[in-house]
Amino acid sequence: MTPPSCSIPAPVRLSHEQMIEALWTRSEIEQVMLNFGRALDVGDWPLYRSCFADRFRVNFERLTGQPEVFVDADLWTHFAKVILSPVRRLHQYSNFSVRVDGDRADAVIYMVARHWKAVDSGAAEYTQNGWYENSFARIDGRWKITRLLHTYQWVSGNGGLFDFSDPELQEVMAKVFAKENRVGTAG
Repeated sequence: MTPPSCSIPAPVRLSHEQMIEALWTRSEIEQVMLNFGRALDVGDWPLYRSCFADRFRVNFERLTGQPEVFVDADLWTHFAKVILSPVRRLHQYSNFSVRVDGDRADAVIYMVARHWKAVDSGAAEYTQNGWYENSFARIDGRWKITRLLHTYQWVSGNGGLFDFSDPELQEVMAKVFAKENRVGTAG
C-alpha cells in the first residue's frame, strides 16, 4: 500500500545569512510596536509619531464606530495625545506573528491596554483585551506602520474615563474621521 500524498510543502532551506536577516527584520518590526506602546504609556509623542508612515490607514471601528480612514500621521498623533493624556496607561504586547515579503510586512500582535483615571464615581480602570493586525513598509531603511487595525475580544471597566465631550477631542476626532479620509474615498 502506498502512503497518501502529502500536500504540506517541504520546508525551505535558508542559509545562515538568510535566517539572520529574517530574525533581524522580525526584531525591527517588533521594536516598532514596542516603541508604539512605550510612547503611548509615557506620552513620548515624537517617538509615537516615528512609528508611522507619513500617511497611513487606521481602523479603530470596533472602538470608535467610525470606518477605516487614511490619515496624516501628525494628525493621528495629536488625536492620541488628546484622548490619552488625561489617563494613565499601560500597554502590553505578546504573541507577535510577523510575515515579511520584501519591504512589506504584516503582523498580528496581541495586546492588553489598561487605562486608569481617578474618578468621582464608577470604576477608575478601563481595559481592552485584543490585538492589532498591522501592515508595515520599509521606508528610507526603517520599518513604519502603514495600516493600524485595532480590535479586541472584550473590554472591562469604565469606558467613561475618556471625555468625548471635550471640545478639543471633538475637534480632532472630526478631522481624523472626516468623510474625505475614509478608505475608498481618500488617497
